[in-house]
Amino acid sequence: MPKYSEIAQVENPPEQKDLPSWLAHPLKVPASQPNMLLFPGEMTHYAGMLAVCQRLPLVQEMIELATEAFDFDVQRVFEECTAEDEASRTDRSQMLAYVADCAAYELFREQQPEVASNLRAVAGFSVGEFAALVAAGVMSYDQGLLIVKARGEAMQRWVEQLPMAALAVFGLEETMLAELCAQTGTSHQQVFLSHGWGRRCFVCSGEREAVEALQQLTAQEAVYTQLIENRVDAGHTPLAAEIAAEVEEAISSIPMNPPRCEVYFGCGYRVPAGEDPSVFLPYLSQQLTMPLRWDVVVASSLQRGIRRYFECGPGQSLKELMMFNSITAQTQTIRPYELTTAMQV
Repeated sequence: MPKYSEIAQVENPPEQKDLPSWLAHPLKVPASQPNMLLFPGEMTHYAGMLAVCQRLPLVQEMIELATEAFDFDVQRVFEECTAEDEASRTDRSQMLAYVADCAAYELFREQQPEVASNLRAVAGFSVGEFAALVAAGVMSYDQGLLIVKARGEAMQRWVEQLPMAALAVFGLEETMLAELCAQTGTSHQQVFLSHGWGRRCFVCSGEREAVEALQQLTAQEAVYTQLIENRVDAGHTPLAAEIAAEVEEAISSIPMNPPRCEVYFGCGYRVPAGEDPSVFLPYLSQQLTMPLRWDVVVASSLQRGIRRYFECGPGQSLKELMMFNSITAQTQTIRPYELTTAMQV
């Protein structure tokens, strides 16, 4: 897997040409333009989410199915999202994100039918990966409900048993940060690099004491760090091995289809349209144990010609992450933030 530092370049040359006119008119994007759909992960919920989507009869059916599968009133949580709903719980947050992402995709299909039928690629952030696979035709929405339910419940049991935390670190090279994680970890407390957001922008996750020790250690390097308060698990690290095994049982029970477009997995692995599912199932099954390299996903997709991104889900968390990424191509600096449209759902 290439390091983002080996891919990304910086700074615009003064001779940069004007951006194409379609950038100022996202609803006029030609279907032939290399487009990619992005699906955000958990902790993106808010009261009133899906207010636009819910006018679609299909979305209403999807919410009813989710309520039956998850055993709580998904519709009411979308509308009110009160403290009593515990929407920030690991299990519920994942379930809500999956339903919201898939609903946003249906809205996208209605608003951009030509683009939706000519997608180049899809990608999802953590649990958003399952919504991406629905959009790619790998699995059905109903099948995804089963996987996400198993994933969320397994991770909820995990966070109730083990105190964990996550730390955002800005300004350190990946190799140095990995060394600090190794120095911090002990036989009883461990911390690992779990997410790559962009150039020198990472998240480290692990057992709480080890994460707090890492924060103290990085303070000596004069870099900016911040504990991520709404993240209480060490997903995307080796600590999640037992949880991944539980989720794998649900994944392996689902018959999957070859994708109808490219799929960029969070670990940085890309599969072409038509690929046999047996090739990428190991990456999906071990998703929770491997670092989520969003920096590699963005850089790789840009290098392969993607020039328009649509974020399908509540909020614009992935568009905001795009601010940490840019590459140079043909004397231009390409900033994916400027190429990303967050759907109003």
